[in-house]
Amino acid sequence: HPDFIAPKSRRNEVVSFVKGGLKDLSISRTTFDWGVPVPGDDDHVMYVWLDALTNYMSALGYPNKEEGSNFDKFWPASLHVVGKDILRFHAVYWPAFLLAAGLPLPKRIFAHGWWTKDGEKISKS
Repeated sequence: HPDFIAPKSRRNEVVSFVKGGLKDLSISRTTFDWGVPVPGDDDHVMYVWLDALTNYMSALGYPNKEEGSNFDKFWPASLHVVGKDILRFHAVYWPAFLLAAGLPLPKRIFAHGWWTKDGEKISKS
């Protein structure tokens, strides 16, 4: 829906990316060796964005989705706040992963600009 991504300028970026056509996205990588190994295949590591999503979910106790569980109480987020440089991963890839798993999406995503201190961009880490 049109209010899923805010502000409008960021939504327009995502819509433009999607209109450009989507291709299959592999959930593992062979071009580097840092990351979570894929069980049974020493040449592959998990795609970092899938690994990050599963970390957020497991921190809430997933796969326990019983009524009253942390996952039940806190998933999905009412508002998912992300930096503008990682919007594509949170507004395109994560929803695809969640939909494939039959899990609900965040209700809304807000992408903020750079956070700065003394005119310098603050690192995400």
